Amino acid sequence: MNKPMVYPLFSTPLYVNNVGDFERPDIKSLEFTSKIPTGGQHTFLTSIDKNVLDRPEYKHIHSIVMNEVNTYARGILLINRNIEFYITNSWVNIYRPGDQCVPHTHNNSLISGVLYLKVSETSGDLILYRDILSLIPFPPALDLDIDSPNIYNCKHFGHRPKTNEICLFPSVVMHSAALNESDEERWCLPFNVFVRGNIGGLHKLSLK
Repeated sequence: MNKPMVYPLFSTPLYVNNVGDFERPDIKSLEFTSKIPTGGQHTFLTSIDKNVLDRPEYKHIHSIVMNEVNTYARGILLINRNIEFYITNSWVNIYRPGDQCVPHTHNNSLISGVLYLKVSETSGDLILYRDILSLIPFPPALDLDIDSPNIYNCKHFGHRPKTNEICLFPSVVMHSAALNESDEERWCLPFNVFVRGNIGGLHKLSLK
């Protein structure tokens, strides 16, 4: 008897890898704020510098991140090597005990990622959400009861990160950081990635 096949068509590619130990700059030497430039406040601390990977002391971390980005783009998504991926901005977030981050997306970016500098078992999961307008597997207005969540039926997915782990995903995916329930700070380095080069076949677009 043949075994049935299930193909995860049009799935969201979440990439996770442990990059191993690396030298960490003095995170606390950065200036942090909870204020949002457009008004309001975060419930966590974020570095004022939004280009930390451009700093000389972060050069080796920049190389680590770009190696993983290229693995994700070339090895998994099979993007042509004529297209160059580059980091547009990067910053450090500190989640104190009781801090969390609400669901959000990253604008003006194609790939977003997080490098986890210091986390514990209960310092907060990375949570990714299915598009609220997605009709797959069923229209959002049809809320069917499920016996057990899996990658085909879930409306959100939680990943528990580890120290030295990097996560990459499409920037359009809504995501959040769960409540830090530990008694330690959680440090992470989020970043955004865009492309440049000649894009497209018949109707080429040049991005510089």
